Amino acid sequence: MAIAATAGSLAARERTARRRMVNSTMTAVLWGAALSIIVLLIFFVGYIFYLGVPVISWHFLTSPPSEVAAGGGIGPEIYNSFYILVLTLIFTTPVATAGGIYLQEYARPGPFTSLVQFCAESLSTIPSIVMGLFGMLVFVDLFHWHFSAIGGALTLTILNLPALMRVTQEALQTVPTTYREGSMALGATKWQTIRRVVLPSAIASLTTGIVLIAGRIFGETAALIFTAGTSVSVGRSAYDLGLFHQAETLSVHLWYTHSEALVPDVTKIGNGSALVLLVMVLLFNISARVLGRALTKRLTGK
Repeated sequence: MAIAATAGSLAARERTARRRMVNSTMTAVLWGAALSIIVLLIFFVGYIFYLGVPVISWHFLTSPPSEVAAGGGIGPEIYNSFYILVLTLIFTTPVATAGGIYLQEYARPGPFTSLVQFCAESLSTIPSIVMGLFGMLVFVDLFHWHFSAIGGALTLTILNLPALMRVTQEALQTVPTTYREGSMALGATKWQTIRRVVLPSAIASLTTGIVLIAGRIFGETAALIFTAGTSVSVGRSAYDLGLFHQAETLSVHLWYTHSEALVPDVTKIGNGSALVLLVMVLLFNISARVLGRALTKRLTGK
């Protein structure tokens, strides 16, 4: 009996030691994977800064690009990037938010709801270059708008509608059901509950999602090559507020300089453009986190 008990105790210790070893190994593997992502990001960002910082100047950030001579800038491209971003958010946010509210708060299981979900999921899987070709066929050729800011913005609207709808749904799902029940128990209608209780409670998550999608819109390239154009107008019209001017964005300019540009300093322009684009996208991501935490702290008091 004593020998059997001793053998059982040794076996139990061996199993415990084996479990601890496996746990330590897997913990080390997971830590290594997480650290590798951080190292890759630091290396990538650092290398882009190393190449791009010597190019950045006030002249580079504000002057128009040059077709042949060296020394051009990216001022109109930065302007067009923000211009198309604002237009896209104006078109996308109301439609996508309304669609997300319907799917989360009003829709009941059935053929129509399944159809809406299927269409949204299908749109989200379409490659951006295919959406760009669609925008060219519709807005450029069919509507005869030619290359224009409005055509690019509408194409990006179609491209980003499913993502923002999903963001709205997930934001509304974070609101406890007791909030809705309490509001309606006090006599509020469903729409009053959504407008005055649900949406304010979900505003932090919703704002974070919109800012992140704004970063995605700002860096979009393929869909804009065929709709907004690969050049800008020179002179005063380079900063035109009209909807139908050619609006080469910063990301499109970065692609163009490394594929078709004839200027002798194409490498410097590309490095500077990449740095500005990277900084702007990072700022969008940082802003999303800061805004989300600030709004959550303000609404919850934590």
